[in-house]
Amino acid sequence: MLTGILFLCCICFANQAAAQSKVAVQQPNGKNKYIELKHATVLRYDKSLGINAKRLIGDVICEHEGAVMRCDSAYLYDDRKLEAFGHISVIKGDSIFVYGDKLFYDSGTKLATLEKNVRCIEKDMTLTTDLMTYDVANSVANYYNGGTIVNKENTLKSKNGHYYSASKELTFHYDVELKNPSYTMRSDTLRYNTSSKVSYFLGPSIIMSKQNYIYCENGFYDTEHEYSRFSTNAIIVTKDQKLTGDSIYYDRKKGFGKAMKNITIIDTTNKSIITGNYAEHYEQGNRAIVTDKAVYARIIEKDTMFMAADTLQYAEPDSTHSYVRAHRHVRIFKKDLQGMCDSLNYSLHDSLMRMYNSPVLWAGQGQVTAKQIDVVTGQHSVKSFLLNGNAILIQKADSLDEEKFNQVAGRKIEGFFANDTLRKINVVGNAQIVYYVKQKKKISGVNKTNCSELTMWFGGDEGMDRTTFRNKPESVALPLAESDDRENRLKGFIWLENKRPKSKMDLFTVH
Repeated sequence: MLTGILFLCCICFANQAAAQSKVAVQQPNGKNKYIELKHATVLRYDKSLGINAKRLIGDVICEHEGAVMRCDSAYLYDDRKLEAFGHISVIKGDSIFVYGDKLFYDSGTKLATLEKNVRCIEKDMTLTTDLMTYDVANSVANYYNGGTIVNKENTLKSKNGHYYSASKELTFHYDVELKNPSYTMRSDTLRYNTSSKVSYFLGPSIIMSKQNYIYCENGFYDTEHEYSRFSTNAIIVTKDQKLTGDSIYYDRKKGFGKAMKNITIIDTTNKSIITGNYAEHYEQGNRAIVTDKAVYARIIEKDTMFMAADTLQYAEPDSTHSYVRAHRHVRIFKKDLQGMCDSLNYSLHDSLMRMYNSPVLWAGQGQVTAKQIDVVTGQHSVKSFLLNGNAILIQKADSLDEEKFNQVAGRKIEGFFANDTLRKINVVGNAQIVYYVKQKKKISGVNKTNCSELTMWFGGDEGMDRTTFRNKPESVALPLAESDDRENRLKGFIWLENKRPKSKMDLFTVH
């Protein structure tokens, strides 16, 4: 009789809505290896699945070391492993919520595997995938068959992903794509912190927006404050420019960029390149400042003009105006034109290059100096020059004679080129000329003339073709034997051939 009563009591207990499992046993290390059944509408023992297998149906609630698991139905094996189905939720504390359609949990490893319609939610971040493992003890979620994370305006997709709740950090691998209303980021490997909202990329990465295209193989991007640092083959491409460097810092909100080492700025509109080892770029006014072996190069016809300086500034304030400014130790090299000064302004829209502070230009066998030199380069070649203040043009009278020089001086000298060859000059104000006369290609004497203005025409390799003197010219002709080469030199004469850049490798050679 007593045995029958006890049997009936067991049956009733098994079908109660608030049924609980066996009492948990504490292990020597203080950890509980048993899953506690908190509630089930129906509890049945299923011997076909094992001695201690339970079939749980309806509003199932289980708990293990602070993690509460709910589902529609489940199998509980030996109170250590749980296989759950339908409307699954796993809640850890008051911040992490995990949902899915199917769950397997092992209390020994504290590892949960969720399948189908899986979601992991923590505050304003939601991860969705079809298969996820969740380390309940360490609050670490992993997926390997594709997943999507939404965090406010950011949506991130990848093939593999790992979320570490303690550090608020996510790591993604393979086909990573982060989308924001302002940009799209693609990477091979990406780490993202949900608290700081900073992305770290390891491997080939691309950021695309309406304003620019960015590529690098290492770096970080603060998605909230929109500033970043890129390294290893870093590139920023805009509509008209391309910036490369070993390391690039970029603030999207301020429109400011900074680059260090092996810098290249390519202007596709003006067919020009600026290189150096330090650069700052401002999107407003499209301005750039480059230092540390700064070089500006522009393609002119089939040749390239190189300009080096301690500091180079580039600006494009509007669609029709752009300029380059060079400061300190400015040196220019082009196959048919070389120059030197301390300050320079190059207006690209009208191809006018203005040189200040002891400017010097060399072309062929000639040299020009003045207080200020203007050069019009044109689109294909050098067109003209203008020498203002103490202007003097010097040319060797004989390529083998280091003492004899043809000279033209005046307050202002204009020179005009054709096919990269000086063809005509106008001298205005206090015009002076010293010219060595040749007979049968041998120097026979020297002519000296003073006047108010003069014009000279040149016949290419044959030298001066003819000259027109204006306003009461005074001339003296001396035979070679009666002239002194040193006394023939005009005021302001200085021959600077030793400072002349012979190639682009001489641009940083300061004599």
